[in-house]
Formats: sequence, C-alpha cells, structure tokens
Amino acid sequence: MLNVIGGWMVQAYFFTFMRNYNCIMNMNVRLFFITGFLTITFLSYSQQSIPIDDLKLIVGEWTGTITYLDYQTNEPFTMPANLIVEHGKKEGILILNNIYPNEPKANNTEKIKLTNDGTVLNNIPIASREKTDDGQVRIQAQHEAKDDNKNALIRYTYLIGSDQFVIRKEVQFDESTAWIKRSEFNYQKK
Repeated sequence: MLNVIGGWMVQAYFFTFMRNYNCIMNMNVRLFFITGFLTITFLSYSQQSIPIDDLKLIVGEWTGTITYLDYQTNEPFTMPANLIVEHGKKEGILILNNIYPNEPKANNTEKIKLTNDGTVLNNIPIASREKTDDGQVRIQAQHEAKDDNKNALIRYTYLIGSDQFVIRKEVQFDESTAWIKRSEFNYQKK
C-alpha cells in the first residue's frame, strides 16, 4: 500500500511538474514570439533609410541665401550664399563649398556623410524620407543636443530637387512644443 501511495505521490508530483513546466514553456514560447514580433516591428519602423542617389542630385553649383535667427535680437538675418557641391573620395560623401559673397571670411568647406546603410546622415539618424507632390525629396534627421546652451531636439530638413536645394535647421527646446527655425539655406541651381 505504501508503494501505491508513494507511486501515486510521485505521479502527482510529476504531473504537477509537467503542468507547471508546460505553463512555463508556454509562457517562454509566448515571450519568444512577442519579443520577436516587437523586434521586427521596431526594426521595420524605427529608422528610415535613404538611397545615396537622393544626395547625388545636389552635385553642382547653386546660388541662393542663408537666413538665420539671431538669438540676441530674435530677428532673422538673410545674406547671399552660394554653394558648390562635389563628390567626395568615398561613396556616401559629398563636399560642400560654402561661399558668402558679402562675408568672404565666413567661406568654408564641410561634408555631408551618409552611412552605408543610409540610416544616418552627418552622424544624425534619419527620421523620415518622402517625395513631395512636385517630385522633390524631403529628408529629415533629428537628434537631441544643445542649442543656445539649452537642451533641445534639433531637426534638419533637406529638400532636394533638380533645381532647388534647401537645408533647414529647426530647434524645439525642452518643455516646449514649438519649433523655431534656427537657419535655412535656400539654393537654386545655376
């Protein structure tokens, strides 16, 4: 009788263990699939990418203006600006030669760098890419940084077309919902 009761108890423990094990396994399997689904969803929607061909459209000579917000006066200031864009030594790099006819001491050269996978532009993650109704490409990249010594979300918008190229920097300070246009280069193809 003891063997029957002991065997019965072992079976009871075994079945209880298996039932709990199955619950644990079912929970682990569910967690596995949920985690996989969320990971795929996150990777699919979290970061946009752009093809290098979008940037190749800006190679050439441009003429236009720069408008920037002077934080001391809180007024926009506009002056003439020209731009010569050349291919860099590597794929994904363009050289921008900024020329300011009224301020030649401010002339400078900078680079636009796109990562191989097209998800980061000038060390800033791509937030969106879209084609406008008039056939231009609008690219936005944004990151958290400081502007005017304050924490802010900085957004760069690149509007690229066959005859227009715009680079706009906007700032949204912490605890604010308003975007401030910090600067805008607006060029027309020569």
